[in-house]
Amino acid sequence: MGKKPFPKTKTELARFLGISMSTLKRWLKKKELTVPRGLIPPIKVKEILKKLGYEEEP
Repeated sequence: MGKKPFPKTKTELARFLGISMSTLKRWLKKKELTVPRGLIPPIKVKEILKKLGYEEEP
């Protein structure tokens, strides 16, 4: 019931992490992660969060 909504786009993901879009893009590039345009599948979001060091489930 107190769960946060799962981020679905890059903008929502950046907002969830508390960073700007440009910072998210830099982090993704640094970790060599490619993210498709539009909606991001939940499995890909989990992979991104794990590689960025966020082990906690959203």
